[in-house]
Parts: sequence; C-alpha cells; structure tokens
Amino acid sequence: MAFWNRRKKQQQEENERLEREARRRLDELREQKKAAKNKSLQGSSDLFEAEERNLDSEEYQPEVVKPAHKEDQKRYVKECCQAIQEVDRQIASIRGEYQQVTDSLMDIQKIDRMEGEERKGLLNAARNIVKLTKERNQYKNRNLTISDAVIRRFEPYENELVDEIKKMYDAEAYQSALDGDLDKLHGEKKKLRVEKQEIIERQNSLKGMAKILIVLILSLFVLFLAIYYALDVDMTLPYLGTILLAAISSTVIFLESNRNRRDMALSERKMDKAISLLNRVKIKCVNNLNLLDYNKQKFGVEDAAEFERYWNEYIRAKEYERRFRENTEQLNFYCDELIDFLKAQEVLDCDIWIGQVLAIADKREMVEIRHKLNAQRQILRDRIEYNENVKKDYVAGIDAILKENPENKEEILKIVESYQIVREE
Repeated sequence: MAFWNRRKKQQQEENERLEREARRRLDELREQKKAAKNKSLQGSSDLFEAEERNLDSEEYQPEVVKPAHKEDQKRYVKECCQAIQEVDRQIASIRGEYQQVTDSLMDIQKIDRMEGEERKGLLNAARNIVKLTKERNQYKNRNLTISDAVIRRFEPYENELVDEIKKMYDAEAYQSALDGDLDKLHGEKKKLRVEKQEIIERQNSLKGMAKILIVLILSLFVLFLAIYYALDVDMTLPYLGTILLAAISSTVIFLESNRNRRDMALSERKMDKAISLLNRVKIKCVNNLNLLDYNKQKFGVEDAAEFERYWNEYIRAKEYERRFRENTEQLNFYCDELIDFLKAQEVLDCDIWIGQVLAIADKREMVEIRHKLNAQRQILRDRIEYNENVKKDYVAGIDAILKENPENKEEILKIVESYQIVREE
C-alpha cells in the first residue's frame, strides 16, 4: 500500500513539475512574441499607415448610372443582374466560412462546459500530449525560422495550405489587374469629361458666332437700306449676297450644332458605360481586398511570398515531427483518448484540437483562439453586410429603371426573370 502511495505521490509531483515547465515555456513564448510584435510595430507603423487601404473611400464607392436610351437601359439591367449573381456567389461562399468559424466557437463552449471526471480526464490527456510533444521536440535538431505559434496556426489547415497559397498569389495578381483596370477606367472617365467640355465649348462658340452673324447681317441690311435711300443705288445684288451669306452661314452653324449634339449624346453613353464598368471593378476590388485581408489575418502573413516561405518551413518542421510520431505510441494513445472525450461532448471538429491541445491545457491560449475566431467572424459579417448592401443598390437601380420607364417594363422584367433575380415588390 505504501508503495502505491509513494508511486502516486511521485506521479503527482512529476505532473506538477511538467505543468510548471509547460507554463514557464508558454510565458517565455508569449514574452518573445510580445517583444517581437512591439518591435515590428515601432519599426513599421509609418509604412503600415501609408499602405493601409480605406475600402470605404470614394475610390471604391459605386457611382449612380442613369441610362437614357432603351438599349442602354436593357444593357444596364443585364449588368445589374450579372453583378447580383456575382454578389450572391460571394455571400454563399462567405456564409460557408462563417458557419465553420461559428462551429469552432461552439466547440470551445462545449469544452469549457466539461466538469467532473470528464474534465479531469480531458486535462490529463491534453497535458500528457503537451508533455510528450515537448519531449519529442527536445530531440529535434531543427534549423527553422518558423515559430511554434505559426505552426499551431497552420496545423488546422494543413491539407489546404497549398491551395490557399495559390489562391493568395492569384488574388494578389488579380488585385494588380483590378488596380490597373481602375486606373484605365478613371483615365477614360477623365478623357470623356475633357471631350464633353470641348463639345460644350464648341457649342458655345457656335452660339457666339450665330449672334455675331445676326448682328452683322442686320447691320448690312441697315447699311444697304441707308445707301439705297441716300444715293438711290440699286442694292439688289448686295441684298442677295447678304442673304446667300446668311443662308450658308446658318447651314454651317446648324450642321455643326447637330454634330455637337450627336457627339454629346455619344459621349454621355460612353460615360455611362465607363461608370458602370468602374462600379463593377470597384466592387470586385473591395471583395478581393477583403478576401486578401481575411486570409492574411487568418494565416498571420503579410503576403503570398511570406506565406510560401512559412509553408516551406512548416513542411520541414512537420517532416521532423513525423519521424518521431511514428515511434510515439503513447502520444497516439493520448490523442485518441482526447478525441474520445471530445466526441463524448459532441464536439463537431475533434481532430483540430490535436493541433490546438495547448488551448485545452491552458485557458489563456483558449482565450486567444476564441478572440481570433471572433475577429474572423466579425470580418465575415462585415463582408456579408457589404455584399447585401451592394445587392440592394443594384436591385434599387433596376426598380428605378422600371419606375422611370414603364413603357419598357415587360422587356426589363423578362431580362430580370432570365437571370432568376428575386425582387421585393
């Protein structure tokens, strides 16, 4: 009996020692992380402020388009319907990610509610996993720049990292293309404004010339009339010449005025098309930037190049880890035990907690994970709200066209129905 008491006491002391060691190591990692973060913030705060994008700025705000011609209205409605379909796809994708984050938060609540022997068993399994993992890492002669925090962040998405890196590269390339399109469309808008102003100036010049011509012709008629009465000279030819001059000048002014009106109408149609394209590019920019910002926050990286570098380091670290895991039967046993405890609590994603077991053993780590998930969920809510507002604006644009052009209502409704767009009556 005394032997078993001594053994139990020794085991308790060993567990306490390991727990203290784990807490000390965790505190050291936190201090290192905090110091690195403060240094990074002090050294790059000005750069961050310079590069920060304001997605609510005027650059990304859609502009109002009011096409006046029937064909332009139909084209505008089609573009609105296509944009609504794109927004619906964005919302569906975001809501799927939102549900995954919500499920993770629900799993945390289930773990926190565990009590009694189940709670003790879960903590014992988690602490043993932390202990065995630490012992295994002591034998690793790693020459890596990746931190344990980054490894823990990557582990839940291990099978998705290659695709996520490719997506981030594609998103950055796509953003560069969108920025180029924005610059081109802004340049086109500026060019069209200049052309429109030139047309207005030409039209004003024609008006001035017409006034001068009227004054000149009237002056000539008065002069010819005075000469006729003063000198009794035949003024038929001067009269006819003046009338011919007036007719030719009026014809030229009339033709130039008509050409200016046609150019003005064409310029306005081009402007409407440019604004419509600009609006769609702006919305794509906002969605793409939100996606980039979300993935950067999700994986803790600054860009795709850093993501790829971390991934290469992560692969090396996981390779070292796999060499020891194959011979660590005890670690597998406690991992299975941990999963069994979580399954008993109906945790939705049990496997993810193998990579986040430190959060079960240490409440402070769990608080950080909960904070990260809440931040991700807030970003997703903002993205959903933005896209829903964009959809409302496009639906309102279609309704405005229907209201202002009742004669085209049937054709426009057929276009809307062909895209299966649901409108609120």
